[in-house]
Amino acid sequence: MASNTERTFIAVKPDGVQRGLVGEIIKRFEQKGFRLVAMKFMHASENLLKQHYIDLKDRPFYPGLVKYMNSGPVVAMEHHSWQ
Repeated sequence: MASNTERTFIAVKPDGVQRGLVGEIIKRFEQKGFRLVAMKFMHASENLLKQHYIDLKDRPFYPGLVKYMNSGPVVAMEHHSWQ
């Protein structure tokens, strides 16, 4: 019997990393049934962020979003949940 899985991208933003909330954030997602399958601590480049948020490029907050996400390290994660 095959199960349906849903993949979810989750990022802990620079302020969450700076405030030491990474473990608490992961815990909350795992308590909701998500299973962490990949995690990377990184400082995302401006080019990577522009590509990641490309669907928001015409929004007035886009430049500020890219600048904020580039302001410090983030934790990028992939979670799976089963349906």
